[in-house]
This record gives sequence, C-alpha cells and structure tokens, in this order.
Amino acid sequence: MDLKDYQEKSLARLADFLRAARTDGIAEAFAAHAHPDAKTMLVPDYRTLRDKDGAELPSLRGVPYVAIRIPTGGGKTLMGAHFIRCAADNWLERDRPLVVWLVPSRTIKQQTLDAFKNRRHAYRLELDAAFGGQVSVLDSDDIEQLTPQELATRTCVVVATMAAARVHDIDIRDFYAHKEALEPHFIALPKDAPLPDLEQTEDGKGPRFSFANLLRLHRPLVITDEAHNATSDLSGIVYERLAPSAIIELTATPDMATSNVLVRVSASQLFAEDMIKLPVLLEEHLDGWDVALRHALLRRQELEEIAKKEADYIRPILLIQAEHKGGEATVETIYEHLTGEDGERIDKDWVKIATGDQRELDGIDLFAEDCPVRVIITMEALKEGWDCSFAYVLCSVSGTKSATAIEQLLGRVLRMPYARTRDQAALNKAYAHVVSPYFGAKAVEFTDHLESMGFSRLEAAQNLPVQSALIPGGGEHPALKVETVRFTATKKPDLANVPAGDLCNITIKPAEEEGKFEVEVRGAIQPESVEAIAKVFTGKAKEQVRTSLEQHNTRAKLRETPAQKGVNFEVPQLSIKFGDRVVPVENDLLVEDGFWNPDAAGTLDTLTFDTRTQTWEIDIGEKAVKMNMVQEPQAEYLSGLTGDWEEADLLVWLEGKVVQNDVRHEAMIEWIAQAIAPLKHKGYSLGQLVRGRFIIARRLLGLLGEARTKRGNQAHQRLFALEEVVVDPSVVFKFSNLAYPMRSPCPAPMEWPKHYYEVPGDLPYRRKDGELAEEYRCATAIERNGDVEVWVRNLAHPTQFRLPTATGSTYPDFIAKLKDGRIFVIEYKGDDRYDHPKNVAKRAVGELWARKYPNGIYLMPRDKDEEGRDIDQQIAHAISKK
Repeated sequence: MDLKDYQEKSLARLADFLRAARTDGIAEAFAAHAHPDAKTMLVPDYRTLRDKDGAELPSLRGVPYVAIRIPTGGGKTLMGAHFIRCAADNWLERDRPLVVWLVPSRTIKQQTLDAFKNRRHAYRLELDAAFGGQVSVLDSDDIEQLTPQELATRTCVVVATMAAARVHDIDIRDFYAHKEALEPHFIALPKDAPLPDLEQTEDGKGPRFSFANLLRLHRPLVITDEAHNATSDLSGIVYERLAPSAIIELTATPDMATSNVLVRVSASQLFAEDMIKLPVLLEEHLDGWDVALRHALLRRQELEEIAKKEADYIRPILLIQAEHKGGEATVETIYEHLTGEDGERIDKDWVKIATGDQRELDGIDLFAEDCPVRVIITMEALKEGWDCSFAYVLCSVSGTKSATAIEQLLGRVLRMPYARTRDQAALNKAYAHVVSPYFGAKAVEFTDHLESMGFSRLEAAQNLPVQSALIPGGGEHPALKVETVRFTATKKPDLANVPAGDLCNITIKPAEEEGKFEVEVRGAIQPESVEAIAKVFTGKAKEQVRTSLEQHNTRAKLRETPAQKGVNFEVPQLSIKFGDRVVPVENDLLVEDGFWNPDAAGTLDTLTFDTRTQTWEIDIGEKAVKMNMVQEPQAEYLSGLTGDWEEADLLVWLEGKVVQNDVRHEAMIEWIAQAIAPLKHKGYSLGQLVRGRFIIARRLLGLLGEARTKRGNQAHQRLFALEEVVVDPSVVFKFSNLAYPMRSPCPAPMEWPKHYYEVPGDLPYRRKDGELAEEYRCATAIERNGDVEVWVRNLAHPTQFRLPTATGSTYPDFIAKLKDGRIFVIEYKGDDRYDHPKNVAKRAVGELWARKYPNGIYLMPRDKDEEGRDIDQQIAHAISKK
C-alpha cells in the first residue's frame, strides 16, 4: 500500500531520530529532528519518563520515548505497523522484534487483533512485507501459546490493553501471574551470566514464569495506540514494568506537558492528500430535533444523487446521535419517526441501530453495492473503532456532554472514500446538523471538538462554517452574520477596564434563572475583555470560558482570503523542451535512464570494531562516531535457535537492507562483497560481521547516498548548459485555493491581509532567546512592501512550488506576485548559512529560473547584505533593478 507524503515523511523522521539517538544521544537527537511546537515554533526540551510523583525513572533514561501526532482520519494504526520495521532497523537492530501493542479498551483490542490477523488487511500486509511473512499476532490473554522458537524466528506482536498492566498490586493481574506454560522461556537462562531484574516467586527460588518477566528478557518495542486515552499518573510506571527498548505513542492529542512530540501532522496536510473531507458544513436548527433530522435526510438524499455521477460507487450514509433513555429524541423515537406511518416513511432496510443492546451492523459490509443501509442510529456505540468512509452526514439531536462521543462520531464523517478527491465538489465535504438553542451556539462547541481531534484552532475555525438558513426574529443573512457566544454566570462581569471598543460587543442581562446573568459576546474582543468575563467563573469553568472565547475570537477574525476569493496565483516553472512538449524539470529527466553500477561508492575501510568495548567506530567527514552494538535477546538468552550464518546469507541480508530500485541485484551483491572485503582483511570474523550487520548496512547506505549525490550533481550541471531548459508561461504551478498543507499556523499576533491563505504556515515567530525569528522578519517585510499584491509562505511539500536540485528539490520560502504582474521568489538564509554549498546550489538554480523568465525575480536575502542593506531594502532593491 503506497503511503501518503506525510506518512513517508513521518516514517523518515522517526528513522532519522532513532539513528541519531544511537550516535548522539536521545535528547540531542530529539532536538535535531523533532518538529517545532505549534504555539512557539520551537523544539521543546526532551522529557524523560517519570513516576506519579514526578521523579525520573532511571531504568527508562536510555529508552527513546516519542509521540507521533496525527489527527483523526490520518491512519495512525497503519503508521504504527510501518514504525515496527523502522524501529527494528534503526534502533532495536533485530530481525525479529517483539512488539507490545497497547490499546485503551477491550473493544479496540479485538478490532486491532482482527485487523492484524487478517492477511488481506493493510496493517497485516505491511507487517508481512516488512518481515517476509514471518509474523505472529497474539492476544495478551493467550500469551501461554507463545513459544521460544516463535520468539526467535518470527516477529511477534502482542496486543494488550493499558489496563492489563496498570495496577498497583502486581499479584492481582494476569499480566504478572506465574504461568507454568511459560517455563520453556526461562529454563534455558544461563546460570552464570547476569540477567535483568526479574520478579521472583514467593519462595524466592527463581523467577516467576510470567508475561512481565518474559518482556524483561526480550525488551520489546512498545507502541501505544490512542495514547491520549492512556495518560495517567501510573503510565510511567506501566512503561517501566514493560521493560521496553523503545516507546512510540500514536495520538491525535498528545499530553503536551509530558509527551515528546517528534512528528506533528496537521488536518491541513490530511486534507491536501485527500484523507479527510473538509470543511464540515455546520447547520444549526433552532426549531427542534425533527427539523434537524428532516434537513439531514434531505442533505443525505441530495448527496446520493450527486454520487451517481462519480466513477466509484459511493452511498452516502447519515449518522444520527440520539438521546439516552428519558430524553425526547431516543433511539426508539427516532426509528419510529423515520419508518412509521406518520413519519418520514423510510424503508426499514435503510435504517440500522447500533447501540450497546442493538448491534444491527454486525456482519454487514457497508461498502457493498447491494447493501441498503443509508441511516444509522446510535448514541455512543460507534465511538470506538467503527469506520466507514461513506458516512457523510452527522445529525446530533442529543444534548450529551460526552465530548468523546461527539468527537468520535464526527470523526466518522471526516474520512474520505477511497482517499482521493471526488469529481463532485459536494462529496469532498462533510455535513453536520445539530439542535441548537440559538444561532451560533454550536459553532464554538464543534470548534472545540475538532481541536480535540487534532485540528489546530485556526484549522477548526476555518473548516466549520455555519450554514444556517432562516434566523428567527431579524432575518440576518448568513453571509453577514456576526459570530456570537453566550455564557450564564452567577456574577456580573466588571467591564470597567475593558477597551472602549469592546463595550458595544458585550451584552449583559439578567438570566431567566434568578440571581444569574447572561453574557453575550458578538464579534471579536480584546484579551482584557476575555479575562474580565472569565474572571467571574471558577475552577474548570473559568478555563472553559476562556478557551471558548479564544475559539470565538478566532472564528470572528476569519477574513475572506485571496484564495477564497478565487484569486489566481500561478508561477511559471523551470521546464525542459522535448520536441513539441514542454515539461517541468525533474532530476530523473537529467539522469541517464536505466540501471547504474555502484562500484564508485567505495568500501568500508573507515569502519573499525573494538572487540573490548563492543563498539564500532565510523569516520564521517571530520568526526569519528562510536556506536554500541546491540545484542539480540534471542541470541543472548536462547542461543542456538537462530541458526548459523554463511557469508552468502550475510550478503543477501545486506542487499535486502540497502536495495536500490535502479541497481541490478547482481551488481549490488558484487559491490557489497567488495565493500566489506576490507573488514575481512582486518581480521573480523564472520560472526562479528553478522553481529554488527545493522551498523554495516547503515554505513553501506551512507556510501550509496554519497555516490548517488555525486551522480546527481553531475547530471544537475546539465541543467545550466542545455538550451532546451526554459521557463514557458504555459507550464505553470498553481497554488490551490482550497488546500494549504501547513503543519501549524504562524503563532505571531499579526494580521496578514496580503497572504494568499489566512496565515502563513510553519513560520517561526521567535527564537529561543526571545528575538524575532529571521524568516518571520522576512515575511513581515514582504507583507508591508507596497509593490506586493499577494504572497504565500511556500511549504516544503510536493503540492507546493519547487525547483530542482542535485539531491531532489528545493522549496523557496516565499513567493510573491507583484502589482505589475511579476513573480518574486524569495529564499531567506541567515549569514551563517548563506555560503553553505547547499545554499549556493539553491541560489544558482533560483537565479537560473529568473534568467529564463523575463517577469521573474529571485532573491536570497539575509540580515544584512554586502552593501549593508536590511531585509526591506534588499527586497525593494531586487524589485527595482529588474
């Protein structure tokens, strides 16, 4: 299964971090490779795991502990399956790792087991491809079935709930119980060798034959799915008891106070790669649940007619969240309303009920073309694991306060069928119909739900436009409505010190309940006003009111951007002529077709092994990197089970790790043999080479990368000599007026009226020393330049404008369209990086683009240029001189 770009990059970032952690240390590797924090755009310090009292857990100090943040709909579990191979190669250095896969509930545990055991499921297909089909998947309840032979020869994935290990008294959990069936795992333990600290039997005569002790022997990789549900004071202790070699958490909303977020994927990135439907068109109904339901049914029917125009089969489904027993709109009431003689008269085959008591979806393939289901009534039963991308419309008639329920249900309608953009625009959106006490009441609430699903506040606000039609008592047109939020307070807020301009936006009047006040806020207000209102609340309510007002402000400040107005923003591309065809330049067009021979890649003569300290030393440039060789537990405790290696086996194994699509198998095997020959000449035995094979493979990949870069450099030079290289105005890159795949919006309190989208993405605001970041100062210089009509922060993403380099592509930092129609490409670099060879190469290709395009300007500004000009002056000079 092909991965999306954000998935490939997440996988590569984890691999880079784990490799660097081996050589530089975990904290240093995290500082070098983690995505910046969304609020500060700085990388936070690495946090070690701690107990409930905040004390560091020394046994986990050397265990990488990172979180991968992927919003709902982004395929966290699929990514987790890929992370197993990534960790095995880059940190564990094991061919057949043991994995403990933790989930928050027994329901999700069973769904995960079903997926991993199904050889046709995407999760299992990835595991089988990664480990040659030698994979075993076990329920933690059936751990007695696991044999030593299986652990030694297969990748074993044990699926367990976090609760199975989270317990104060280890004697009352099956996880820690003494099991005679596990004895074979312990009888081969060497009597005279040091062993991990194992829990002992009550008589103290030996280790318990427990799953917990088995994990201590094999140091598993721990992957925690839906990790936000696993957070507790005991989580650190639980991880310690699992004796992990590495911990990877998968979550949409990590605990920012304790987690080490290595990768941050945004909802914008998912949308740009067709993973989710956006925006969620919210329609609020003030006239009762039956009106909301009627509109939702009409919306679903409209979508079904539209779906008939698609090449793929899509049957839009409506999810209805009913009220619990005792409410007005219960499951039974809604079912009767839909199917009864006095109701909507929908075919009963169209409607299914999915609750704890009625599980009418069991055994039904909702994707089948002969499936009649179009409406599903539930309360909360769909909140865990249920998935069908045909769900398009959510109708919530429930007044439930369960945030989890509504978020999980909303998540169902976000998933895109077949993960690709539909031809019919209406099928690229999701729809929500809700019962509301007044117009705008649910907008802030649903914005909060989207935030809890991994959206940034700006993403949530942008992607939840309210679609109401008639507004009682005033007829305000939806397009002209003012964002409104209301609170009921026990005390009257003191507005004496709020900005004068906010007084007309805040209304306070006695509430219907005696002694209370209703506070209404229309439009955006200043921070001082937010605090004045929040001040009359206490405890959690105070923070909730503050958050709601901040979300309200974000919604109220949204502007109609050039992208939303349909402004055309195109950039002619550097292209190459092939007869009558003109196509954008890509490096593979400059490199000779066919296979290449890696002979020039060199050998491993700089790799040495110290038998006393069991470390490899690699000379990389001007420094020597020492790497400890990781022992496989199977080899240490269960010698004899892994079989003997021949030299041919080592060559084949190495070739599998360094395979290149454009190098023939025979040529690669021959080169590997030549590359490791110096190690054999130094006297290293085959056994030593086998034990260090992961490190050898890593260095072989480095040599191949260096050779490929050299080859790319040679090909890239042709770009500057070929007359066929042109900038043809007919071959353009066009910025999408819908998708802008930023990881996070710029956190600066700045308005950007000229930016093509609402705010610039992935733009650092301040440095760690508190000074304004250089790229931010460049962005503000572009924004205030009088010649600029519209500009965009260009992102390092395949959907953005790029120029070819010897090693791939460069994505210039900013693109501006001037008022006279010229295109201005800007790549900012600090003085310390300006003359780096990579940046010299970027400058060369940017200037080539500008030379080939009469209406193009290229500039690589810095803090001060040779003439002493600041950033504003450098930009103005570049515009004026061409």
